[in-house]
Amino acid sequence: MESNGKSLKPYPLGWKAKIGLLTPSHDTGYGSYEFQVLCPDGVVTLETRVMGRKLTMDQLQRMAEDAIQGAELLASANPDVISYIPTAACFILGVEGEKALVREMQAKTGIKCTSGGMAVSDALRFVNAKKILMYVPTNKEITDQSIRYFEDQGFEVRACKYLGLEAMEHINRMSPWEICSEVMKLHKQNPEAEGIFITGGCFRTLEMIETLEKYTGVPVVVTTPANMWRCLQLAEVKDPIYGFGKLLEMAR
Repeated sequence: MESNGKSLKPYPLGWKAKIGLLTPSHDTGYGSYEFQVLCPDGVVTLETRVMGRKLTMDQLQRMAEDAIQGAELLASANPDVISYIPTAACFILGVEGEKALVREMQAKTGIKCTSGGMAVSDALRFVNAKKILMYVPTNKEITDQSIRYFEDQGFEVRACKYLGLEAMEHINRMSPWEICSEVMKLHKQNPEAEGIFITGGCFRTLEMIETLEKYTGVPVVVTTPANMWRCLQLAEVKDPIYGFGKLLEMAR
């Protein structure tokens, strides 16, 4: 049999850690792909989807309703940690609402759990970024709640650019370098910021995080790397991950 040039991972898969992800149903594969790219050797991701066709308030609320059942489904595969990854869906719950959801997930599964909002907040603190800039795909109503979430977490949002997009196909169409250029402009207007948050695993960002950090001089926290960082931390996986920003390179 001819080789296709790909080597199989050694058995057993996930010998170092298995990470359970509750992924929005509108993900077209890019979000899943980014998590796989970020996995160190010996780490695998397991996914269950929660309903969410668009970035609207009612759809984000529906995601939270599906989270407990999704966590219970993931638990049957014995992951080391489970993350409810969609940040905007966490932000609209508020800080206490998000904590309550994660507690319930953990109580129902007996597995360590986290969420997108918690992961991003912990990551921003970890890189010492209190004054932040935000670049988000969401509409004004969701964005306002997102800003309020960060303020309740003790951060100072110095500026935020929102795109008002709802459909995944429109968000995925943006190239990483288009996003990088727009965020660089935002930082140039607000050079006092200590960090940048780009929300949404729906954005294509991995290719440009290092470049954006180089030209702005501040750490950049993005939804997918932040979720991976927090999950690896909870799973006690110490391997640094290079090429995708300071957060994943730092000792955790």
